Order: sequence, then structure tokens, then C-alpha cells
Amino acid sequence: MTLSPQSLSPPRIDPSTKVDKLADAFETERWLLDELVGVLERQRDGLATNDMAVLDESVYSAQRVFLTLQQARRRRRTLLEIVAGQAEVRLADLEQTLGHDMTPQLGEARDDLLRSAQRLQREVNVNRRVIDGAMAVGDQLIRTLVGGAEPAPVYAADSSAREKGTLGAAGVLLNTKA
Repeated sequence: MTLSPQSLSPPRIDPSTKVDKLADAFETERWLLDELVGVLERQRDGLATNDMAVLDESVYSAQRVFLTLQQARRRRRTLLEIVAGQAEVRLADLEQTLGHDMTPQLGEARDDLLRSAQRLQREVNVNRRVIDGAMAVGDQLIRTLVGGAEPAPVYAADSSAREKGTLGAAGVLLNTKA
């Protein structure tokens, strides 16, 4: 058996197959983003019911999804390098970059991924506001229970004292060994 130069080259893969794999990569990322939205919703439910077990589970679930999402994005970059010749292509620029290789299925998968990313961003913003509100309520409750006033700003000295050169007790070091 003799080897010809053609038998040494890698097998030719139909460009549409590569594009289909890229669409599959987009669908996988979209699914993972949707999973992350579910994790955030469970986290909010845990906050509302003060269920620490749900909160702990949501943190670990988010970590697992993030790791899997990282692998999915690596796969997408590899496929983009193969299909488009560059790994870092903005999803909005995909049609222009791929030209005639862009398929309706790939466009739909890209659009679904973008919608999921926007939904995730909204859910993250909601959770951030909910968590900030819960922390403020908790701080106020603790201050009420211990009879404390509003906390003083950390490391803040009165500006008029700074101008006069008398900072008072703020930032004073006391050498007890002297």
C-alpha cells in the first residue's frame, strides 16, 4: 500500500457540518445560561424564605454552571477559529464575519443565545437589588437590637478637623510601650 499526498491530509469536512457544530455550541451555551437563570431564581426563593440550605445549594450550582459554561465558551472559540478564522467574534458581527456560511439555524441559535444572555443580565440585576435590600434590612435589625446608631463611615475624618490639623481620635496611634 502506497501513501499519496492526498491520503496524508486531514479529511475534508463539509463547511455546513462545521456551522452546524457552531450552532450546537450556541445552543449549549444558551441552555447553560438558562440553567443559571434558574439558579438565580432558586437563590431569590431561598432569600425570601430565609432557607440557608437553598442558598448554599444555589452557590454550588452556580459554580458548576460557571465551570461548564467556561468549557462551552472554549468550544465556541475553537469552532469560531475553524469556521471564521478568528476565535473572538462578537455575536452581533457573526453574519458579517461568516458571509455565505451563515445559516438560518446558526442565526436562530445565536439570537436565542443573545436573548438568554439578556435575561440572565436582568435576573442578576434583580438578585443584586434583592440581596442589597436584605443586607440593609439585616443591618438595621442588628442596630435596632443592640441599640446602636447608624455606623460611622470607616476611615472618614471630619474635613474641618483635617483643615485645622486636629483630627481628633480618628487615625490616632497610641504607643502603649513608651
